[in-house]
Amino acid sequence: MKSNLFLEFKRGLLSKKFFIAIFLNCLCLAVGIYNNRLALLMFKGLVLFYMGYILTPANMLTVMVPIIVTLPFAASFVEDKERFFLKNLLIRESRTQYFLKKYLITGLLGSLAVALPLILLLIINLFFFPKGDFSLGSGVLGAFHEIYERSKLAYSIIAIINAAIFGFIYANIGLTISFFIHNKVVAIVAPFLLYILPAFFFIYLNLSQFEPSATFDFGTRAYIIASEFLFLLMTSIIAGYIKFIKIDRDEI
Repeated sequence: MKSNLFLEFKRGLLSKKFFIAIFLNCLCLAVGIYNNRLALLMFKGLVLFYMGYILTPANMLTVMVPIIVTLPFAASFVEDKERFFLKNLLIRESRTQYFLKKYLITGLLGSLAVALPLILLLIINLFFFPKGDFSLGSGVLGAFHEIYERSKLAYSIIAIINAAIFGFIYANIGLTISFFIHNKVVAIVAPFLLYILPAFFFIYLNLSQFEPSATFDFGTRAYIIASEFLFLLMTSIIAGYIKFIKIDRDEI
């Protein structure tokens, strides 16, 4: 099991799709920094990180993040099936072992795809920019705003941790969907639709604080973020496992 986990992780980590996901993330951050480049002359401290990511209006990363996290490995089950690897793999390991391996690696690669560029951006900011108290007159609203007022660095670290959790969950939503619909494109696009579409009608139902996108950019309260994450995590695990166990041998 351990050797299979390592080989699966290596397969995903060295794949072209993982590097494409990292590139897309970096591109989103670069666009955010470019759009706010004048702020680099006005503020000190964590201005690079905040302008590139957290406080960027209509941030590209906030929109693209479901695609970024599902791209590396969410479609790997379908790829195993199409390449006729799945039958051989299930001879050497049980369906439960295969599911757990796939779930862990898919989630981990999703977390890394979104978190690594953010960590790098924060390190670059801390290393190259002078120390100072970065703050905007309006501050920030939403989850953990009290922490923002006390420590911008702590808020940044929490934001990265939240992004990593988001990546783990949404990558596995794509994996779970692939058990129901054996299509690589659907495994990547469906979590994006689940993430983005509610924003178009939740606003008319006065449910904006429950929009899935608000869980990534701290646009709602912390307990709502935690509740949605827990619900999506448990739903993807239970639904994915039940469906995978029941997949007919002829479909494998």
